[in-house]
Amino acid sequence: MRLFAIVIFLWCWPALSCQWPSLTFLVGVEKPPYIEVATQTGFELELLQRVSLKLQRCAVFLHTPNGRLLDLFNKGQADFVSLQRTVPAGYFATRSYINYENILITRLDLKPQLQSLHDLAGKRVMAFQNAHIFLPKAYAEKIPEFASYLEVVEQDQLPALLLKNRVDVLVMDKNIFEYFYHKTAPDDASLKQHPLFGINSYHLLGRDAWLVERFDKALLTFQQSDEYQQLQLKYFQHANQPEQASQTAVLP
Repeated sequence: MRLFAIVIFLWCWPALSCQWPSLTFLVGVEKPPYIEVATQTGFELELLQRVSLKLQRCAVFLHTPNGRLLDLFNKGQADFVSLQRTVPAGYFATRSYINYENILITRLDLKPQLQSLHDLAGKRVMAFQNAHIFLPKAYAEKIPEFASYLEVVEQDQLPALLLKNRVDVLVMDKNIFEYFYHKTAPDDASLKQHPLFGINSYHLLGRDAWLVERFDKALLTFQQSDEYQQLQLKYFQHANQPEQASQTAVLP
């Protein structure tokens, strides 16, 4: 199995020109359409920016790989840490603020089409980094049966590789796939999505119960607004961020 490694680093970016006190978030690295570091845009960043502004606070983002988020938070970095699915002792959780849906993608001409994870046997598979850790155990157990397998950090070229028949199956978040697919081949309709993993939900963690409660109330107000629907349409072209998802979270 070939796995692609990532160097651990930490970037600090102010989100907006803002005169109010800062509210610092530990968030992931480059992952359009959720996070675009250079421009400080993307659905996740803009959502956190807008909720912070409702509290008259300025969002500041510390970017680091997902696997390092909680570790750095445990060391005292930031007011909030993103993309969490548990609540360790001493911390307080917000309501769900973001949902992901990991899917399998194939060409329409793949025979036979995928019906379950068992059908991945003998296939050339490419996935997001650490998919073997974050996807269900049944997926990781199937990897030795794949014809080939590679996990990558940069996902922008994956749809092109599938279109060129250099891989049989992609494993990606639905919104990330659609973002890069439409950039690669905006008029193409030869790929098929297989939603086998369900919708997964994440919350933020904070140390200060009072601050978490205030943020949570502002987040709920935002999620119930037209502004929230418009933000989804801006980045995803359709609204697919329900107010709450009940399934166990899986990291893209």
